[in-house]
Amino acid sequence: MDCYNDFASVYDRLTDDIDYKKFVDFVETILLENGLKGKLLLELACGTGNMTVEFNKKGYDVIGVDNSPEMLSVARGKCPDNLLLLQDMTEFELYGTVDAVVCLLDSINYITDETKLKKMFSLVKNYLEYDGLFVFDINSEHKLRNIIGENTFVYNSEDVFYTWENEQNDDCVNFYLTFFVKNETDSFDKIEEFHTEKVYTTEKLVKILNEVGMEFIAAYADFEFNEPYCDSERIFIVARKNKDLT
Repeated sequence: MDCYNDFASVYDRLTDDIDYKKFVDFVETILLENGLKGKLLLELACGTGNMTVEFNKKGYDVIGVDNSPEMLSVARGKCPDNLLLLQDMTEFELYGTVDAVVCLLDSINYITDETKLKKMFSLVKNYLEYDGLFVFDINSEHKLRNIIGENTFVYNSEDVFYTWENEQNDDCVNFYLTFFVKNETDSFDKIEEFHTEKVYTTEKLVKILNEVGMEFIAAYADFEFNEPYCDSERIFIVARKNKDLT
């Protein structure tokens, strides 16, 4: 879980194609349907704070958790009024309960140990108010196995060049990333990263949620309020802390 430390300073340049507002708009629709407008929200794996900024705009009081000091340093520049905690999302601690927990941008896939994932889900339940929601997304099995899979991707722009080589290893996909990023002297800094994402099925995640006493509400595919299908790439899962299940 130590990803992103080396290139936190250039992370936003490398991910400027991500529509953070689209993510937050979709999640807010789910929250609004459950009466959670403008409530206290915990964002796990908040990174450089781009999602936090969007939730702030919508009036939510956001607590951010991330295990990268470099990423949080960038986030604090964007979100000086938010409580941002340097913690591993599988072992986080809060001072009280929250109304909703979100974990976005396939951060769940980065938890490759199912025991740690179950512990995280249990912590989410413990820190949620009754009827509070847990909303997270994953890269689907289809995306990890068939789109990312064993493929290599290359990106080239005026100030960034990178290669992204992937290999499948049982239920995990390993990412080998090499970046060349232009610096202030017009030379290029080399940054190498190794990441791993685990394949999780919706059924597996629902099973773990049920084991910790969370109520599964729905699974949605690709920013649409429809059930996932075989070619879905991103799946959103919604669960609730139900008093009757505790």
